[in-house]
Amino acid sequence: MFFAGDFCSKPSASRITVSSDLKELILSCDFKVVNFEVPLKPENVHLPAQKRERFFQHDDTPDFLRELGFNLFQLANNHTFDWGEEGFKKTKAVLGDASFGAGSYEEAYKIKIVEKNGLKIGFMSLSFAAYTGVFDDVTNHEGLGCAYINDLRVNHDIIRAKKQVDYLFVLPHDGIEYIDIPMPETIARYRDFIDYGADGVIGTHPHCPQGWEVYKDKPIFYSLGNFLFNSKEGYDYRAWNRPHWYEGLCVKMNLSKDNLSWEIINTRNINNVEIAIDNNEGRIVHNNLLCSYLNDEELYNNCLLTISKDHSNNDIRRIKRMFIPTNTKEAIKAMWESLRGAKPQSKEELRYLLKNDLKRSRLARTIFNL
Repeated sequence: MFFAGDFCSKPSASRITVSSDLKELILSCDFKVVNFEVPLKPENVHLPAQKRERFFQHDDTPDFLRELGFNLFQLANNHTFDWGEEGFKKTKAVLGDASFGAGSYEEAYKIKIVEKNGLKIGFMSLSFAAYTGVFDDVTNHEGLGCAYINDLRVNHDIIRAKKQVDYLFVLPHDGIEYIDIPMPETIARYRDFIDYGADGVIGTHPHCPQGWEVYKDKPIFYSLGNFLFNSKEGYDYRAWNRPHWYEGLCVKMNLSKDNLSWEIINTRNINNVEIAIDNNEGRIVHNNLLCSYLNDEELYNNCLLTISKDHSNNDIRRIKRMFIPTNTKEAIKAMWESLRGAKPQSKEELRYLLKNDLKRSRLARTIFNL
């Protein structure tokens, strides 16, 4: 099996090339899994403006990925419903049964099972509580959405699924973006999945590689980073302030009746038009550093403290701006919104900050020095 991270290409994927050695490696595997991060854009659908951009990818992206060899597509993520239910329906219709992790409530939590050489392999795709499109309200199972990582049914589903398959892999889309380490809550939850019966955990969402560990003889990869992610109109945009945005991890899993082994493949997105294996020695050094955080408690805690303070202080400043205008312009805007009965976007920001389990915990850790 071959696992790749987040994929999005808003411009046509027709200009993207893949190095011959990487393509050969992908095609050599029976099952190839990728996180289809962003939906296709539906025709003649107009949604209200929002502060957060609605992402979509080019209609030729599915064919590009299928020609590359991918035959399994994760859909439980924070962008799947960027273009509402119509965008999801279009995406699902194109990807078909090869996609999993979203749909009706029961469809979202259904285990995807494949079979090869007498082995049954199951996959469970999960997402954190995003702005919209995740079944994170335990009282509401109506409509369409993605499977929620912290729904307690997930624990029971893993136990049940493990009785049906030889191997079970949990594919969570969670974590804090752009940082080198997973949060303590992420580590605990991903280890939970192993405790309940999963044979491996392969994470996405932070948009940069994070470390990996072996827990009870099972692998946990906290973030594969981006396989390729370009949500802009053209190919020239560069995420200059995200140093590891263009670096990805891929995992090749070898399964037999009695054994599971794996190898790591470093990849690089070159100018948004090429994906290649990255043999740079610096990547190995960086990977070792990422893994060392997970094996050295003092090193991890020092890194966590710095990250929590930096990120939470930014959140605190945002919250203050929501309720305490810092200048005349902000005060007039707040008064105007109040007079016309508009729903300030700041309330949506605060709601999202508080409903996101990891960001809420990170904020509390900083405020109360937990």
